[in-house]
Amino acid sequence: MSKNLAITVLTWNDWKNTVNCLESIFQNKYDNFDVILVNNNSDKEHIDKIYEWSNNNIIVQDDEIIFNSKKNISIVKVDRDLVIDKKGKRNIYLIDSKTRKDERWAVNLGCTAGINLGYRFSLEQNYDYIARIDCDLIITDSFIENIIQLMENNKDVVAASPKIIHGGLRHTIWWCGFKMHWSFLKFHKLMNLKKKRIIDNASYKGIIETDSICGCCSIYRSGALKLSGLGDEEFFFGPEDMDLSFRLKKLGKLIVILDLKSIHNIVSSAKVSGWLSRSYYEAKGFLTLIKKTGNYMDKIIGYSYFLLRIPYFLILLFLKKRDRDRVYGYCLGCYDFFFKKNK
Repeated sequence: MSKNLAITVLTWNDWKNTVNCLESIFQNKYDNFDVILVNNNSDKEHIDKIYEWSNNNIIVQDDEIIFNSKKNISIVKVDRDLVIDKKGKRNIYLIDSKTRKDERWAVNLGCTAGINLGYRFSLEQNYDYIARIDCDLIITDSFIENIIQLMENNKDVVAASPKIIHGGLRHTIWWCGFKMHWSFLKFHKLMNLKKKRIIDNASYKGIIETDSICGCCSIYRSGALKLSGLGDEEFFFGPEDMDLSFRLKKLGKLIVILDLKSIHNIVSSAKVSGWLSRSYYEAKGFLTLIKKTGNYMDKIIGYSYFLLRIPYFLILLFLKKRDRDRVYGYCLGCYDFFFKKNK
């Protein structure tokens, strides 16, 4: 197919996952793509390892570094005057951000603002399609080809995702789409408060419509993404993809291809970011989602529910059934949201 694709990969101090993610992308059968790699204020060692991979194709398996002799992959550093004359040549365009957001514990721009850097650059270069693949994702070699072919055959589809498998529990589904109901139950399901795991089996197949694309592994029509306004940077990290999906759905269909799957190494990436800040940003992010998209009753019940969870988590902490970082991060996220504090 002649349609070109820009794949945004946001990375921060997680070079092992990042090189494995890039390796899976460059093993794809689809030829007409480039990677827009956004380095979100990482340490120097992190980006040096990615350059090593591009020259020698380092991959990491079970924490062992393996060198493969392959053709070098070009990394081009982006500046404000860069214009890509020939798109889809399997190059990496590096956006190197050194900015920190004015937010508690922020060490970079945050997830949403970082990804938007990649989106804006891709839109400026007029790519036909734009993807987001987070650095802790592994995709299959037919992933890109199948999704773009389906979207080319179905012009009313504006965004698509595969089924996503939990990296630490290889036979369980981490995400496979959902239907949203305009009630508090909507937020209950979105926040994955029910920890029941979905076991992957033959019944999860075919193509279904969804009310939200899983942002960590998704492909968008460029025009629709531009009209959507991109990610709302009020979300540092968390449900920014759900908020974006609600706007995209006004422009066309969102679908999940259950016959395709990607592996999400969420456990290893969470160790890099730490549970303290992760719990903080998730709590604050979902409260922001309720504020933006909920009706009056959603806000009353939703906010109350978050507040009532604080003593519940404190009891679990006392009983040593919950770790301190997660509880403290959650409580502080609620506090900062309701009292409008960043630091």
